[in-house]
Amino acid sequence: MKTWFKNNWLKLAAIAMALSVLVFSLPYAYYQLMSWVVIGAALVVVWQAYKRNMIWVAWLFALVAVVFNPLAPIYLTANVWRIADVVVALLFVVSFFLIRERES
Repeated sequence: MKTWFKNNWLKLAAIAMALSVLVFSLPYAYYQLMSWVVIGAALVVVWQAYKRNMIWVAWLFALVAVVFNPLAPIYLTANVWRIADVVVALLFVVSFFLIRERES
């Protein structure tokens, strides 16, 4: 269990940050930080999926990384971003089941 948290802490942070915007009214800096965390977690999933030859999962999370890219942001309305945040949080939860640690 300790290893699982060590390997998935960034994905857990991305889930928590994406869902917290639904509950709280937060400053713009929080959304910028969330973009960096989500893109980092998405790239981790891309790498894990690529190593396990799950190319469609890698492409899906590469798309997540593009949408949340903080260097070239996509401008959407607040309601669309809320939907995107929930979808991405659910994708990260699903990634726990799709990309499991290999049994030794």
